[in-house]
Amino acid sequence: MYRDEGPPDISKELSKIPVVKIIEDMDCFSPRRTITLKYTGPDIRKIVNSVRGIIMKGMRITGQHTFLDEYYVDVTDPNKKIFHVFWHGDRDFDMRTEMYGYIRLKQGLIYPDGSGSVEIEFTPKVITEWDRGSILKRNPIYKLLLKIYGYTFYDNRRRRYIEECKGYAEDMIRRMRDLLKLMESAKYEKA
Repeated sequence: MYRDEGPPDISKELSKIPVVKIIEDMDCFSPRRTITLKYTGPDIRKIVNSVRGIIMKGMRITGQHTFLDEYYVDVTDPNKKIFHVFWHGDRDFDMRTEMYGYIRLKQGLIYPDGSGSVEIEFTPKVITEWDRGSILKRNPIYKLLLKIYGYTFYDNRRRRYIEECKGYAEDMIRRMRDLLKLMESAKYEKA
């Protein structure tokens, strides 16, 4: 694509573009980033159907704040279905900071009898956005004042939000583990 000269240097063009937002992204399970659960057993569809409810109850949000980002099912093989599902919920802490809780069901496999396997990933994040859209907010003095405010006053509040995010994410994981334990211990009989 770029032959021998490598990718083009666009740093000059990027320096001319005014910064509209500064986004600070923090993983709540840092340094791990994600927690993964693996399940093999009966009734995989119940897991897929309960992800939205787990996000809503775990993050204490309404259905308006839960979103289905990806849903993929491969039905080409009649003996198994392969699926991938990606949900997320968002929770506002204040006007600058919000939490995103992602649940990804990947490498899912469903057999005709309803059994199968799935890998469940939890990734919670706290994102803070500092708006710099107006000309006044792009001033270097405003940028300096924003750094001072961010490091001296807002940093403690943000750390509390990260701890809350960790608590919400652990609640989602606990709810999913409880669901998986119930499903593994239940007796399934064919009619």
